[in-house]
Amino acid sequence: MRPVSLGDVLNSAPTAARLEQLVRLARRVRSRRRGAFKLPGRGVEVGGRRDYVPGDDLRLVDWPAYARLERLLLKVPEEQPEPRLDLVLDGSGSMQVGQPSPLLRAALACAALAAVSTARDVRVVLWWAGQPLAQQALRRPSELPRLLRFLGGLSAAGSGDLRGAALLAAQRIRHAGAALVLSDGLDERVSDAARRLRQRGCDTRVVLIEPHDELAELEQAAFAEGGLAELVDAETGARALRPLGPVALAEARRAREARLRGEQARLEEQGTPALRLPAADPFEAIARTLLRA
Repeated sequence: MRPVSLGDVLNSAPTAARLEQLVRLARRVRSRRRGAFKLPGRGVEVGGRRDYVPGDDLRLVDWPAYARLERLLLKVPEEQPEPRLDLVLDGSGSMQVGQPSPLLRAALACAALAAVSTARDVRVVLWWAGQPLAQQALRRPSELPRLLRFLGGLSAAGSGDLRGAALLAAQRIRHAGAALVLSDGLDERVSDAARRLRQRGCDTRVVLIEPHDELAELEQAAFAEGGLAELVDAETGARALRPLGPVALAEARRAREARLRGEQARLEEQGTPALRLPAADPFEAIARTLLRA
């Protein structure tokens, strides 16, 4: 039986139904609601006033000012910057490891965030930090199928380029909004990517995608091979045959958890909040959390 691919899951009917439910939920939320993570709505505010000239739109006359000053002044509207959410998706090889992979879960989380944001008139730009770098932008929920097709064709390999994707995003963002970096936390450049977005003025957070316990599968394979298992470095491709028993596996789990906690501590030191998406949580969890904020 052919294994389920990234595209199979992203473009399935159940995924589409769950995203549509998020769109409906987001549209019920008041667009002016404020929280720690702001997704403001588009608007027009008064930027100044000038003297009225015959032919100007009378609807823009400042009548209260006329009552005070006996002078016709016209309100000059100033359009607010288009609200936006930038998503930087880790493309390093470790994102491909496990079943389901952190890449699949991060891609689904990106789709959920895009569904919620576009339903609230927020422009979403996804930056793929793989090789090569790529991007996708959308403004309406109707464009979600295009995003899903793009995400379904991604494949993580090597060391990726988180720093490059964040730098490219920072260079091209005209009006900073909110930004999220989605990663398994095993790339040491996560905090650097977040720092670059913060320096650009983005309200930045990092989502750490916790992996399913692929170490349990390694344990079973090791016992089947007489206590040996082939370990592959997902970033470099290096392979090694090592003894792998319960003690070694427990140490590996502790080391991975310590690495995630260390990355979270570095992010908090630089002022970047880190959210964690546990393996047991549905992919909509992050989008719902930010929507409730």
